[in-house]
Amino acid sequence: MAYVALIPLLPAIGFVVMAPLSRATRNRLQWLGLAGVGGSLVLSFAAFAAVWPGGHEGEAAYHASWPIAQVGGVDLSVGLLLDPVAAVMLLVVTVVGACVQVYSVGYMHRDERVGWYFAVLTLFTAAMLALVLADNFLMLYMAWEVMGLCSYLLIGFWHEQEVPRKASQKAFLTTRVGDVGFAIGLAVIYLTVGSFDFDAVLGSAASWAPGVATAVALLLLVGAIGKSAQAPLHVWLPDAMAAPTPASALIHAATMVAAGVYLIARSLPIFEASGVALTVTMAVGAASALLGGLLAAVQHDIKKVLAYSTISQLGYMFLAIGAGGAIAGMFHLVTHAFFKSLLFLGAGVIIHAAHTQDMREMGGLARHLPVTSVTFGAGALALAGIFPFSGFWSKDEILYAVWHNGHYFTFLVALAAAFVTAFYVARLWFRVFTGPVQTDHLAEGHAEMLAPMGVLAAITAVVGFTALGFSEFLGHAGYWPDPAMAIVSTLVAISGLAVGWWVYGRRHLVLNTRALKDRAGHAYTVLAQKYYFDVTYDHVIIRPYIRATESLSRFDRTVIDGVVNSAAVLWKTAAEVAWTFDGRVIDGLVNGTARAARASGGALRRIQAGRVQTYLRYVLGALVLLMLWIVVKGA
Repeated sequence: MAYVALIPLLPAIGFVVMAPLSRATRNRLQWLGLAGVGGSLVLSFAAFAAVWPGGHEGEAAYHASWPIAQVGGVDLSVGLLLDPVAAVMLLVVTVVGACVQVYSVGYMHRDERVGWYFAVLTLFTAAMLALVLADNFLMLYMAWEVMGLCSYLLIGFWHEQEVPRKASQKAFLTTRVGDVGFAIGLAVIYLTVGSFDFDAVLGSAASWAPGVATAVALLLLVGAIGKSAQAPLHVWLPDAMAAPTPASALIHAATMVAAGVYLIARSLPIFEASGVALTVTMAVGAASALLGGLLAAVQHDIKKVLAYSTISQLGYMFLAIGAGGAIAGMFHLVTHAFFKSLLFLGAGVIIHAAHTQDMREMGGLARHLPVTSVTFGAGALALAGIFPFSGFWSKDEILYAVWHNGHYFTFLVALAAAFVTAFYVARLWFRVFTGPVQTDHLAEGHAEMLAPMGVLAAITAVVGFTALGFSEFLGHAGYWPDPAMAIVSTLVAISGLAVGWWVYGRRHLVLNTRALKDRAGHAYTVLAQKYYFDVTYDHVIIRPYIRATESLSRFDRTVIDGVVNSAAVLWKTAAEVAWTFDGRVIDGLVNGTARAARASGGALRRIQAGRVQTYLRYVLGALVLLMLWIVVKGA
């Protein structure tokens, strides 16, 4: 089964080939990305077949590792692990990734940098495939960081514009907070176990001291919160809508945001050894599910509605894992990947047709975009949790797991989130697809855009029926929906849709909801301001940081630079004094001696006249002087 290594390698090779080429050449070779992901899709089906029928939790069908370094006598390695969880994730990533690649051919065909887009999109897919196949925390973290880089490049793809550029910076820095927690957690794992291997770490987690297990689990949770955009680190995800729409589908459905849920699912023995961490995970998920849903209900940008919906649905997954329903959470991850990527791709067609992202400027699109309406409707019903679409099955499993494990307050929060979800789904549908048409020249999307949506819609319609087999494939007992729970969840979903129709489906209200907003008062203001998270971060973190940097800059300019510049002035003055002393005293003494020697030499030279008479006079004078000296001395 060495072909397993080719699953992440094929798209990675596509990036390596395309990245160094010129723009024109890269644009012509954009098919390499599609070919790489298509090859990974075929091999993923083969890998899934090799694992089938599963049923043995933790049993690996393939495992290989390669050492890359040695620290303190311990080998650090990268490796691949194919087990039922990885096999399921491979199919999810490659199916959605292939659909996004095909869709992008039609969506991005006019962009001047389409080759670079496909190169980064392909690397993004390769990183997620490497992450789900990783056999140790170190390799998982390496792939995790590559995804962070790719998300930065994709969100800021149109970097010539200020909004995408700032959004990419915000996403990179916000997720970096979580990544730091993840990195510290890895350090604690290594100090505790001396290894990053899943078998060694997860197999020994039950024997760790409770404090160590809690510390590691909470640090890993911080990383997951950042990557999966959970409160309070969720603020980057709505701004990430500045990315091209198909890239948003990949980021928000099957790759980056799902990585946090996958990390917790993989690390579940550590969380179970802690206990406290599971409670925190459930609380974070419950808060994110409800708060994200409420924010989705007041957005006007269609992509931001789906972005906040993603935050809410990921909160459902966190909630499920924390409440003891890890299999339900993983199944919702799978169903959500398909129906949410479908919704994002549908939003791309709508934006292309309406030439706007503002739902207030849309309306009546169902008559002009029939294929998009049907496929988008399938995704919307799945998101709302309506039978028989996939969201119904996975949400029902989560609600049952929460109730069955005795978390009754969390169950009520989950029901409230389900109601809000159905409400904003109805709001989106009636604003966009019904009512009077507000735009002209509406046209359906290209075939390359509609075909992937058809595939995802078909999967969304039928994948929910695999709920029983999914649980058994992962080695757990499966069950069909509990009738009472199914009735409750369906009534909640229908109630949310009904309220959404009451507010937005009636034509005299859909275009004028100001009265309802005024009646909501401060509650609507809080939601419109996104719970003041961005404002709070701006006042508590960003502005103090800017003021601190400005103060440090002034200190650097006035004190540090002052000391350095003063030292330079003093050194310059000392050098000038030394130069003057050298020029006037030292050089003057040397030059004066030379001039005296020259003058005396010149005078003595005149004595050598070449006349005997002159020499006799000099001798006689010297003799007289000598005699005088003797006489004077003798006296």
